[in-house]
Amino acid sequence: MSAFRVRAAVPRDIPDLMRLKRLLAEGEGSGHAVRATEADWLRDGFDPSGGFSAYVAEITERGGETIIGMATCSERVVTGWNGPVLYLQDLYVEARYRKHGIARALMTRVAALARDIGSPIVELTVRADNPSAQMFYLRAGFMPLPHCLTFVLGGSALGALAAQDRETPAPPVNPAAVARSSARRQRPFQSGSGPTRSSTDETSADNRPKAAWR
Repeated sequence: MSAFRVRAAVPRDIPDLMRLKRLLAEGEGSGHAVRATEADWLRDGFDPSGGFSAYVAEITERGGETIIGMATCSERVVTGWNGPVLYLQDLYVEARYRKHGIARALMTRVAALARDIGSPIVELTVRADNPSAQMFYLRAGFMPLPHCLTFVLGGSALGALAAQDRETPAPPVNPAAVARSSARRQRPFQSGSGPTRSSTDETSADNRPKAAWR
């Protein structure tokens, strides 16, 4: 396989990012849940007020650059910490390019971003039925939190619980907090945009965001 590099994604990469996201989702049987359009990716990933950062892995073949892997991550605010916490949303490498260190190189870029923004951890959720991904994260230095479970409220249960809220008004929006959040979101694309090369063996991993760190 040709040498690869990891770089920060740019708007022209959106079709490839969406293609890889669909492959990841279809691989875990959740393709029906992917609803974001190119406009959504542009707004949420590349607008100054966007909500996530993206990196791509690419190789040179047939005289051009081909994107073969991606990582996306987001900052979130934790009330007990005095800065953002980074969590990994997606990590995916096309099947025929796996076991060449590409997923690890993408992961190291995410770790570098966490260090640069002052996040004490990188958190993620990995499927219980994906032992190869679990081993990949363990080898990279991640630790499982067996005492933490992820709970989700959605669908009719969400509607039913929300319907019980009769008197409590929504809290007012804090303009200062919105401004701080926007400023933080602009920072990821200012760091770690140079090439990264690695030959470390790895397996592809697919993740979903969670809230396990307290």
